Parts: sequence; structure tokens; C-alpha cells
Amino acid sequence: MDWQTRLPNGEFLLRLLNLTRQRLQSGSKAAIPLPILLEFITIAAAALPFDEEFYLSTYEDVRKAHLSGELPDVRAHFVQQGYLEGRFGCRPDVDEAFYTTTYPDVAAAIADRDVSSALEHYMRAGAIEGRFANAEEMQVMTRWAQLDGKV
Repeated sequence: MDWQTRLPNGEFLLRLLNLTRQRLQSGSKAAIPLPILLEFITIAAAALPFDEEFYLSTYEDVRKAHLSGELPDVRAHFVQQGYLEGRFGCRPDVDEAFYTTTYPDVAAAIADRDVSSALEHYMRAGAIEGRFANAEEMQVMTRWAQLDGKV
């Protein structure tokens, strides 16, 4: 495991962020230096599932760059750039029945042949719009929104 995938000691990290454990429990907001925030996001992205074959077949620009030798490490691209660009590291687990029931406009778009499936809609627009791929994801995303008081 290299330094780019590890967090430092918790107390040391809090000191870097000018925070205390008590302040973390207070529910208030804190300014975080952007390089530290980016490192957190990168470490989190590195822990996500990744399927190189899916990534290369889904993102033509990445595939071309990889084949030309311009992009030797496809996973590193996802972790350092692709995740923040909204790309998927592996095929999302879209529950077709859940998605079309939850989003009748998508069911109508599929019926009208504007999109071929819930998966296609989710990958093209749904994830960016904040739609949920399945019931479990709805619970996870709701929890994240609750952390910021947006639900």
C-alpha cells in the first residue's frame, strides 16, 4: 500500500485540519484545505470497485489514450481524474424495476425509445441528476444528504 492510499494518524489529521474531536461532534461546518480534501476524495475513489475492461469499453477517450500509450495506468486515471469527472469505475448496479418505478419519466423515455434502458439513462444523466440506481443506493445517498442537513 503506498502513501496515496493511506490516511495519516487520526489526531495528526485533525491537527492538520485545525479540528478537535469535540468540534467534529458539534455539527457545525469547517473549512478544509483543498489539497487535503482532494487527498480524501482520491483515497475514497481508490477504494471503489474498478473493472478495467468496463472502463475501457465505456470511455472511448480513455481507451484511445491507453492504446496509444499516453495513459499507461487506467485505474490511476479513474482514481485521480475519472471519478471527479463523474465516470464509473465499474458497471453500476441499476435495478431496472426500481429505477423505472421510481422515475416514471425514465420509463416513458424507454417506452418512447429515447433511451434503451434504465442503465443507459443512469449512466448518461441519472447519476449526475442525483437519481438512485437501486434501493440500497437511495439509503446511502440519503444518509450522505442528512450529514449536510439537506434532507
